[in-house]
Amino acid sequence: MGQSLVVSGLVAKRSEIAGKVEHYRQELQRLGTELGHLDAAIRLFDPDYDLGTIKTNKRGRRTQWFGPGECQRLVLETLRDAAEPLSGSALTQELVARKGLEGRREVLVAVNKTAMAVLRRLKSKDVVCRSSLPDSTRAWKLSGR
Repeated sequence: MGQSLVVSGLVAKRSEIAGKVEHYRQELQRLGTELGHLDAAIRLFDPDYDLGTIKTNKRGRRTQWFGPGECQRLVLETLRDAAEPLSGSALTQELVARKGLEGRREVLVAVNKTAMAVLRRLKSKDVVCRSSLPDSTRAWKLSGR
């Protein structure tokens, strides 16, 4: 009895994955056709254009830890709640704690990378600024605080 439950679960999972494979095969075929049409249009306007020189745009990978805009909201909340400027590692630790994530190294590295990108973007908009802690560590705070 237990074995049939395992087998039926595995069969269901295989069916799910096979459906995804078929979906993505069709999507790849559709995109390949679109690419062929674009190549033909380029050649129509410039027959000598070397299509091999066109760089592909890499799709950015969204982090699995935050939804859209969530990291920025958490960074701003954390800096707002902080009594003093926070170093990058202190901010990362706080974000991990607020999200309830495990403190494993790979999680900390991914969260830190995302938080630093958010901070750079906020700095360019003059929402946050860098400062120094007493031990000369670089820290972040909200602008005007």
